[in-house]
Amino acid sequence: MKLKLKLKTISFFILSVFISTSIMSQNIAAVKSLKDTVKIKLPNPSLKGTISVEQALAKRRSVREYKDTSLTLQDVSQILWSAYGITDTIKDKGIGLHTAPSAVAIYPLTIYLVAGKVKDLPAGIYRYNPKGQSLTLLKSGDFRADLSTASRGQKMIKDAPIDIVYSADTVLMTKRFGAKSGMSFIDLDLGHSAENVYLQATALGLGTCAVGGFVAVQVSSVIKMPANEKTVYIMPVGKLKE
Repeated sequence: MKLKLKLKTISFFILSVFISTSIMSQNIAAVKSLKDTVKIKLPNPSLKGTISVEQALAKRRSVREYKDTSLTLQDVSQILWSAYGITDTIKDKGIGLHTAPSAVAIYPLTIYLVAGKVKDLPAGIYRYNPKGQSLTLLKSGDFRADLSTASRGQKMIKDAPIDIVYSADTVLMTKRFGAKSGMSFIDLDLGHSAENVYLQATALGLGTCAVGGFVAVQVSSVIKMPANEKTVYIMPVGKLKE
């Protein structure tokens, strides 16, 4: 009789552990699923500016000091769209054409937003989705100081209300074009996109600065980038400091 009771007790304990573990796993999966689906639709970008391309070119400068003022969600949307937004589609191939050109329309870049001070946008790390003009939340919280530390302590990265972080799919490009040519094409894509950000920031009365001084693996760790991606650029953006 005692043996049967012990066996029942053990069986009940094992069943309880199994059920608890299953529920915990489901909860973790649910949290991950919820996190993956936290998407924020950005305002539509404007296609008409207040200054000409020529004026933006003449005024463009690298800006390293910013006002301690929040950006608007419209500002963020406009900047991200200028960097890599989709403007047209090759319908028979289903390929989106971006604001910046790319070799064979591969578009190996991914853009992350490290937001600290944006009206109506909680601080966090977001992935920019050109298709649909939206953001996907990856991590909640203000990580500008962490990004600054990974960028050799550059103060402007911590002080700017937002930081744009570029990564490139190096595996994709080197497999397609070889090691040397693949990396060269990444550099070309990056240059096209970054200049768009410079000009758009200038047109909006904002400032930015292309930053190449960082420890790539540390930045990737802050962002939690996939293994096939490599950090290639950081661009803080903010209102001009008078």
